[in-house]
Amino acid sequence: MEKNQQLADKTVFLTGACGGLGSAIALRLTQSGANVIISDKNPKALDKLADELVKRKLREPVIYPMNLVGATPNDYKELSKVIKSNFGHLDGLIHTAAEFGSLTPFLLYEASRWLKEMQVNVNSPIFLTQALLPLILKGKGTVLFTSDNQQTTAKAYWGQYGVGKAAIEQFSKILAQECQNQSVHVQSITPPPMHTPLRAKAWPAENPDKLAKPLDVADLYIEALTK
Repeated sequence: MEKNQQLADKTVFLTGACGGLGSAIALRLTQSGANVIISDKNPKALDKLADELVKRKLREPVIYPMNLVGATPNDYKELSKVIKSNFGHLDGLIHTAAEFGSLTPFLLYEASRWLKEMQVNVNSPIFLTQALLPLILKGKGTVLFTSDNQQTTAKAYWGQYGVGKAAIEQFSKILAQECQNQSVHVQSITPPPMHTPLRAKAWPAENPDKLAKPLDVADLYIEALTK
């Protein structure tokens, strides 16, 4: 069975949908015929993404703006109610939202920045997953987290981003074991270096022509959803 047939009419919630990787995944999902709920902090950017997908004559995504910096577990529970009311279950949850400012010595790291990044990179994906997990269990679906190269981010100056990616990778392993007998697939994906605005913050002088394209990396997520 072709992968786009496997995803046809499946319901997938995507965070960080307006980022370089997120928008590429949104395109691949809609090309596969999935019902995609795109979420990001910028409503205007979400509207623009939805318009671009519709212009391609693809299925119009559902827009759900959410600023993860200020979101609470109650907000995630409300989201769960909305999805249950409209779709009944969830076939996939993909986390691509990330917060990264710059490479910074820890001595100069502001506490407010650390807490903000912790909220987006660790707390939000964990508690969002907890709120949506009953719907994923019902749909026997898939949860995909986005990690980063631990050999790179475990080095000096990576701050909370490095700590956060290590935490999410560990959490995904714990959740995968808890769900392994419940027909739910949990996986952490580490994309190769790719040409995105987030990558450019850490490596501004890098030649983008030598980096992977987000659309090609998005195929890794489609592959994981159809296992």
